[in-house]
Amino acid sequence: MTPRRLAAVVAIIVGLVLGSAGPSFADDSNTNPPATSSRARVDVEFGAFVDGMQANPAKLARFERKARTQAKVASYYYGFGDVFPGPIERGFAAGGTRKVLVSWDMGPTRFSEWTLGAHDAYLDQIVAQAVAYPYDLYVRPWPEMNGDWQAFQPTPAGDRQYGGTYAEFVAAWRHVVDYTRAHGATNLKWVFNPTTDTYAQTTPIAKIWPGDAYVDVLGLDGFNWGRDSSWGKWLSFKRIYKRQYANLTALSPADPVWVCEFGSKEPKKADGAPVDRKHSKATWLRDALRHKGMPRIAVMIHFNADKERDWRIESSKDSLKMFRKLL
Repeated sequence: MTPRRLAAVVAIIVGLVLGSAGPSFADDSNTNPPATSSRARVDVEFGAFVDGMQANPAKLARFERKARTQAKVASYYYGFGDVFPGPIERGFAAGGTRKVLVSWDMGPTRFSEWTLGAHDAYLDQIVAQAVAYPYDLYVRPWPEMNGDWQAFQPTPAGDRQYGGTYAEFVAAWRHVVDYTRAHGATNLKWVFNPTTDTYAQTTPIAKIWPGDAYVDVLGLDGFNWGRDSSWGKWLSFKRIYKRQYANLTALSPADPVWVCEFGSKEPKKADGAPVDRKHSKATWLRDALRHKGMPRIAVMIHFNADKERDWRIESSKDSLKMFRKLL
């Protein structure tokens, strides 16, 4: 059992022991709910992934208070074998007032296994849960599939451990969508979600596009990794997203674009060197949230975790202040 799955199971068991329908989503602090504002801010729906929110959903509420905004989308992660939607999704959906987006890592499996029906019994479990779930659930299977770091990256030779060829990926995607829809899970909305990377070793997304009839939302992930002590450079949101946004929207004439993961590091090296005054995370976030030239972006989901970099909005006072100003 994966750590993510274990956390989800623990949360459900706790909810059942307490006699509730699922985990408690009440914040354990005494602060007031996030204030809303009539000021014109960014014209997209804002969402968040907050590290640890599945095991402790109150972390999302605390994030909202810190950011002084309400997340319109809750985003988090599942792996192969996890069954959803369930009590956790009902809690985050907040009576249908918040969208829920789940990333579904479907390794360790090969694409051909899905097409041949080897995992239909697993899909039956998800269908049963989805049919009983009263809201739409947005699902991004094989997330960031174009990345050359993924064991399930589609390649011409199909040589990745949990991958296959371009055609096998398309067939697998279509099977999952066709099967779940045919069995009544029409509230599952499918998000085709590559990364913004377009270098030579990545998979061209046009080669693995399953078709407009099989996709409800176009997703993109991209981060400003900045310059570390050994590699990288500071890149604007526009520089990161523009090319793949154009590639993606060319595949579908109308589907909305969701930025499923975004964030920036602080302009300093990992070894604690002084901040590079030429750059500012606060300014980067301002430009990202006020992006121009990509009008189909409808949702932006911040990846709020201290992981490879400190992506969190609270990584600096200036960063947090900018979020509060814009959202």
